[in-house]
Amino acid sequence: MFRKVLAASTAALLVSLTLSVAPAHAAVKNGTPCTKAGATTKSGGVTFKCTTYTLIKNSKLTYRTTACITTVNSYLKANSAVVSARSQTAMTVATLDEAIASLQESVTALTPIVAVDVKVETDRIAAIKVKLDAMKADSANLVKNAKNIKDYETAISWREIAVKRLNSQITTFNSKIKKMQNEKSAANNNLKLIESSASTALMTAKTICG
Repeated sequence: MFRKVLAASTAALLVSLTLSVAPAHAAVKNGTPCTKAGATTKSGGVTFKCTTYTLIKNSKLTYRTTACITTVNSYLKANSAVVSARSQTAMTVATLDEAIASLQESVTALTPIVAVDVKVETDRIAAIKVKLDAMKADSANLVKNAKNIKDYETAISWREIAVKRLNSQITTFNSKIKKMQNEKSAANNNLKLIESSASTALMTAKTICG
């Protein structure tokens, strides 16, 4: 009888000791469910905060480390910048496309007109050069024709300037088109950089949060 009582007492004592050394709280990690938003706890020397995990839609309250919360907030900020950049880039590109189209229409309309005017001037230059060459070839009358030679050379010079000015109208429009196309490319490239930054922030958050 005594042995049975001793055995029962010993068993009860072992159960009591086992319960006394069991941890008061299970180990907490990222994703451990919790019930009170804002509540904090420590596990393994790391502080956890009870919060929603915004990387998952309609997520429930779970414990998250400070590093996890910080990187998630960094991603949310970066992603917000992406949304704003996409809207701004779309407006910028649309405005540039409209301006480019307008300039291209002007170039299309102006090109044949300029071509006609340039031909008129180049034909006049050619005619003057014929007379000029003839006078220069008349070596016996170079002194007599000196003034006319000078006038012809001046006329040719002015008409060549006129041709350059006519052509510059097209060049100016094309330069503006090129500049706007570069601005469009820069806007799109800037958007890609912002999107890449947000993507990196997301991967970092997922890695840290587990």
